[in-house]
Amino acid sequence: MRRSILVGVALLATTGCVTESVYVGSDKPVVENRIDNDEAARTRISLALKYLASGDSTQAKYNLERAAKFAPKLPEVHYTTAYYYQQVGENELAKESYLRAIDIAPDDPNTLNNYGVFLCGLGEYDEASEYILRAIEIPSYLRVSQSYENLALCAIENNEFDEAEEYLEASVKHSPSRGSSLVNLSAIYYAKSDLHRAQTFMNRYEKSGRISSRSLMLSYLIENRMGHIEKANTLALTLQQTYSNSIEAQQIKLKKTSDSEFERLREKYRKNELSKLKKELNPDGKSVVAKPQVKVVKRKAQPEQAEVTPSKAEIEAQVKVEVAKPTTQVAKNEVVVAQAKAQQQAPVTQRIPLNKLVETPYHVMKGGENLFSVSVKYNVKLAKLLEWNGLTENDPVFAGTKIYLNNPNIYHLVKDGDTLFSISVKYNLRMKSLAEWNEIQESATLSPGKKILLVNPKTYAL
Repeated sequence: MRRSILVGVALLATTGCVTESVYVGSDKPVVENRIDNDEAARTRISLALKYLASGDSTQAKYNLERAAKFAPKLPEVHYTTAYYYQQVGENELAKESYLRAIDIAPDDPNTLNNYGVFLCGLGEYDEASEYILRAIEIPSYLRVSQSYENLALCAIENNEFDEAEEYLEASVKHSPSRGSSLVNLSAIYYAKSDLHRAQTFMNRYEKSGRISSRSLMLSYLIENRMGHIEKANTLALTLQQTYSNSIEAQQIKLKKTSDSEFERLREKYRKNELSKLKKELNPDGKSVVAKPQVKVVKRKAQPEQAEVTPSKAEIEAQVKVEVAKPTTQVAKNEVVVAQAKAQQQAPVTQRIPLNKLVETPYHVMKGGENLFSVSVKYNVKLAKLLEWNGLTENDPVFAGTKIYLNNPNIYHLVKDGDTLFSISVKYNLRMKSLAEWNEIQESATLSPGKKILLVNPKTYAL
């Protein structure tokens, strides 16, 4: 995925300014070449880059030294020298050359951009972004789209996927037909499991009349994950026939698409998201129990004889009718309200427990979806989805699978000897809350087989 770009190194042929004069007393012309030192330096730079590309670093360095003699104050001389040092692994010397170029011309956008790319390669993300953004802010700078793409690639290296998405969107806005930005933006959406948007940008790329082994591989992966098997197979065949010697073609042939840059990017994003979730759920770094018991309110259990002072919210809850949170179906809402009204009128011994109306919200998986996309859609943490559905990070989830969107373990089945107090202690809940949620007295005798609701029905649903 990472393809850093060096901007603005001129490749120019040898040129010069020519003046014409004549000998005294004669019309015979005398041609004098006045060498333009800057142009001579650029010619040496061009030669140096050609030698460097062919692997002849000795000749490359010689021509850069000659360029420095012609034009020691030319920024291109120093940032090209810095690029040379990058290629031969002399990062400290490269940094010195970049800073020398910036000292000569602080507002040269090419120098700023190239230095930013260099810093990104060293893992200095914040400083790299600062220099590239400085280049973008210069009004005369023409390669804005390219620099935004550089920022995006740097952000990906630093696991800043949201920033990478923003930078690539900016790149496409500045240059709507920039092929690499379209493919890379599509790749970001693919990594995030936003398959429809990934498909949209690949379609834009293809409509521009361009095709490459990279684009065909990405299109194949997108269509395959969306369940468009026939179209995916057609793309795979086109890739193998058109670019038979490419890495992508070999990956499909050997059924090793998991090694592709796009699958590796997707895996990088997945691991990064899991890492963030684990830090949020376990900031102290302590081990987490895979399937902990349900704990709705994390408070210490109250002694049975202790007198509890109710909060304002609890006092209000006692005089209000407990109604389950509305679902998406209007008919069910009407049933809830109707039953609530019936309960108001019925004697206490005949009241219908509201826990019969509480249902665990769920989502049925569709083709092209995965747990990441579901967690984003419903704003539920991925770690919770895994816990509530008894899944691990590597378990496959197929179309048609029912995924719970909240903890399904919301009931306790009463056994012989159970009391409301013992249940409250077991689940670390307040006995008063349990009584309210189940509309029973705190001293009520519980019959074996009865279900006791462990969550507040008003706040349980999504």
